[in-house]
Amino acid sequence: MDKTITWLIRVFAVVLISVFLIAYLNSQKKPSLLLSKPSIEDLEYKAFLLRPKPSIEDLEYKALDKKRANAEFAANRDYTDYEKFGSIIFCNASFNSRIESAKYSKQMELYISGKEADLLEWDTAIKDYENERAKCRDFNP
Repeated sequence: MDKTITWLIRVFAVVLISVFLIAYLNSQKKPSLLLSKPSIEDLEYKAFLLRPKPSIEDLEYKALDKKRANAEFAANRDYTDYEKFGSIIFCNASFNSRIESAKYSKQMELYISGKEADLLEWDTAIKDYENERAKCRDFNP
């Protein structure tokens, strides 16, 4: 009789520990909205669940965002090469990529705000990048 009770207590303890472990792991996977703010990825995923079939505009906006991110990456890479090698080619390429990135941002702003978009900020950024591109010079590292 004592062995039976001991085994029942052990099985109950293992089941209880398993339940608490599963509950703990689930709470770590899905943080409470009260404790922390949801990340951008969580919000995009929830938006995807609410609207599973994206419209053409959403796909175009995501494509523009991807192109903008690629242009910014290329601009940073080319500017690093310009600092390293000192060639005017890398400087011009960097500023061309920054201009391209600003143009994609401008198009994204048009998708978001439509005709009410204030594009003056993007126009001045493009002019500033064009002025800075004119200052590119070769130098010896």
